[in-house]
Amino acid sequence: MFSLLLLLATVVVLAVPIGPLHAQAAGAAETEAPARIIFEGVTVIDGTGAEPRAGMAIVVEGEEIVAVVPVGELADEQRDGAEVVDGNAWFAIPGLIESHTHLATMADRAQAEFLLNRMLYGGITTARDMAGDIRSLMDLQRASLVREIDAPDLHFSALMAGPRFFTDRRTVASAAGETPGEVSWMQSVTEDTDLVEAVTLARGTWATGIKTYAAIEGDLLTAIAAEARRQGIPVWSHAHVGPARALEVARAGVRAMSHVCGIGSAAIPDDLFREGQEGLLWGYFDVDLEDPVIDSVYAAMKRNGTVLDATLLLEIGADQRPLAETDTAAARRRSEFRDSLRARQGPRPTEPVDRQRLGVQASCENDDAFALTRRAYEAGVMIAAGTDERAPPDSVFPALYDGIRLLNEEVGMPMPEVLKAASLHGAVALGMENRIGTLEPGKHANIVFLSEDPLAGAESLRSVQLTVKRGTLYYRDEFVLGEPPGRPPG
Repeated sequence: MFSLLLLLATVVVLAVPIGPLHAQAAGAAETEAPARIIFEGVTVIDGTGAEPRAGMAIVVEGEEIVAVVPVGELADEQRDGAEVVDGNAWFAIPGLIESHTHLATMADRAQAEFLLNRMLYGGITTARDMAGDIRSLMDLQRASLVREIDAPDLHFSALMAGPRFFTDRRTVASAAGETPGEVSWMQSVTEDTDLVEAVTLARGTWATGIKTYAAIEGDLLTAIAAEARRQGIPVWSHAHVGPARALEVARAGVRAMSHVCGIGSAAIPDDLFREGQEGLLWGYFDVDLEDPVIDSVYAAMKRNGTVLDATLLLEIGADQRPLAETDTAAARRRSEFRDSLRARQGPRPTEPVDRQRLGVQASCENDDAFALTRRAYEAGVMIAAGTDERAPPDSVFPALYDGIRLLNEEVGMPMPEVLKAASLHGAVALGMENRIGTLEPGKHANIVFLSEDPLAGAESLRSVQLTVKRGTLYYRDEFVLGEPPGRPPG
């Protein structure tokens, strides 16, 4: 079975030397004459960190931005035959990028369309799905590209993890009908894995990146990242994929690291971490998050250009306070924790716990998550705006808006840097910064127009009037939330 998949994947990779979105878009461009649209009089905040520029014109032809110039510099030939949109009361920012979502852990087309529609009309023009059923995700990606559905451009990952991870019920759902760990989009890897074959199989799924999740040694992660670079596909890793802790992950040279609380794993004392790996302890423990090793993680990330996908909404929802399960002689040294921590842990699981897979993790409360993210920002690490969460079904804006607010109000990032986190840095994580993430000629016409100044604060982003994705206009006043799929009537 794997040999057949490898053959099919190799044919796809060799036949299509450019990325899936670019390839399909190129085919569409050959059959459609480009239309020219001029958004006139707007204040441009281009996402590079440059100062706002008032009285500008953004000229779009087909799917691309061809010019961003002062209105007075528009040539007659540019105006000739163009559709002109009056933007004198608007601010223009790059299309937002949701850097961490899950749309098909258990494939549900109706629910995914509901979520994607809300994203697009909320200004999100690109979304990165971080592991799910790729059979469903490929269909959603195609439907978005051909405008069958109103949705952001969708990119997704093929997952790699150690064999222990594939008892996780989510992997069973995402490989429905097949065996998790044995399919090309969800591969079990060890030191004996043929990584050339494994990476080729991942590429053959049409994935934009490879996600490394759990139960991976540092040397193996480094080898995966090296082979992926050789084949031209980025690796996106959890910050902690125990046995590999955050410092090993950062040194491996992955493109992005998810979940800021996982950075704390670098500060877990070696003896405590070893007990976790041996299955003697599991759960969250207090560690010194001021440990200088955290600075070493951030230094390695900055040196390698690794993006931190902080997922603050998920982290504050988890609020990972200390808890532990203990029942061995070594673990009884910490018996004073037992009663109170077991009480926090809640009901006993109905299935045996694989303690060796869960291991020991760093406790991370809300303020810890904000402080770790602030420290990364101050160290010069690129921060991306990913949520790993969903807004309530009746919310008219996607969860990314709350994630953006946390970066601004709790982490303390100024709004120009927050906008970069929600656009340019997400593009860097995808390896697509030459196509999206800023408002510049030659890039996709992915633009959000607002009636309020986005530099005034995160809430101003809710003043979205128009989203442009690849040159197609989606006016906010045409947005209909609809009834969330699966919601009971009344």
